[in-house]
Amino acid sequence: NEYKSYLSMSVKYDSVRSSKLKFKGEKKKKRKRKAEAVSEADEGVADDGDTTTARHRVWWLSRDMLDVKGSILFEHVTSTRYVIALEDATISLGDVREHTEGPQNAEILTALPGSDVNKIAIKTGFDKFLTVGLDGSITGKSDAIGMREEFHVNFSDKGYQTLKGCNGRYVTFNKDDTISCTAEDTTDNTHLLIRTRGNKSRKVETLAEQEGRGSVREYEVNYVKLYQKFGDKKLRLSEKSTKDLKGARKDGRFHEEMLDRREKMKSDRYCM
Repeated sequence: NEYKSYLSMSVKYDSVRSSKLKFKGEKKKKRKRKAEAVSEADEGVADDGDTTTARHRVWWLSRDMLDVKGSILFEHVTSTRYVIALEDATISLGDVREHTEGPQNAEILTALPGSDVNKIAIKTGFDKFLTVGLDGSITGKSDAIGMREEFHVNFSDKGYQTLKGCNGRYVTFNKDDTISCTAEDTTDNTHLLIRTRGNKSRKVETLAEQEGRGSVREYEVNYVKLYQKFGDKKLRLSEKSTKDLKGARKDGRFHEEMLDRREKMKSDRYCM
């Protein structure tokens, strides 16, 4: 009878969910939520002198051109606001947000290699490139990379960066929160910080180096795959000879030639 009673009690205890032994007077420890328990490695680089990782999270400060690749943020130095690119091609400073809020999707831009190792092209989230107008205005409406879509990046020994456009002027923040390429000299309004999530070990390639890999036909196939949309899922290439592409590659206007060829393709989603 004692053995049967023991078995009955054992079954009952097995059905009870086990938990840590608690003592009287012991304070309950608060469990950290995942959002609060972001590791130092996830928040950014600990030795880059950046003390604002709580706000910027995984976006750490760029220190050289090896960092300026892929997803980036442009931060206004004094207001800690990010540059935003809207669907209507407007480029300006984004809204002021709470200290722990990260960037909006429209504030995340993409840096692509330019014709020189210190130059980049800047792509918006709407697959358009930032371009400098004749009046120095900056908009996000270009479909291809040319001279007006390239910006020279300069790293100051004081910790900030500047961008210079094709017109020889610096990118500057205006009083109305717009951004233009009109400053003749560097001032406080031309200082910005470039934040990145990139891998510092990656080598920076120029646009010419990327385009120089493989044949022009292979590059065109990969280029067309990015943009064409067909119901029958068949890839369609330009009927023009690749001779023009070879000449454009040599002259440094490869992307403009690609755009010209795409404009003649009626089913291209950008050139319909």
